[in-house]
Amino acid sequence: MRPRTSRIVLSGLLALVLAAGLAAQRPGVHPISGRRFAPVMGYQGADWLERSERDDEEAPDVALNVLKIPKGASVADIGAGSGYITERLAARVGPTGRVFANDVQPQMLEILSRRLAAKRITNVTLLQGTVDDPKLAPGSVDLELMVDVYHELSQPQLMLQHLR
Repeated sequence: MRPRTSRIVLSGLLALVLAAGLAAQRPGVHPISGRRFAPVMGYQGADWLERSERDDEEAPDVALNVLKIPKGASVADIGAGSGYITERLAARVGPTGRVFANDVQPQMLEILSRRLAAKRITNVTLLQGTVDDPKLAPGSVDLELMVDVYHELSQPQLMLQHLR
């Protein structure tokens, strides 16, 4: 490679590195893709999570059937919200299984707690996580599930590292 070409290539690489560094410094923007993170759905939107059309739009039971979750399994519902999926998971793992319902918002966990009490569901443990850590004990689950959550993660790489 000629010296002038080398300088151009190095300048281009430096520009890419600097651009990635600047993107990493912008809050709410993915450091590599530049994608803006969706804001976390506030607990005020919990009714939307329970809308009647959701069964038709998302077919959650079809998706859960594909996973073939056995009785007695230990599963985590990351971003559990009001418990729309948590309740289904609790039925699938049965009384000998465990569901860890994780959310960053204590208000969502309170809504979920009331739901579980009203339906007498006892195989769910509520966990308040952080934006980058679900606060699951290492090796504690057989399956981790996120439904309509990933796009809200402001620290997706760190969250995925903790889930791993």
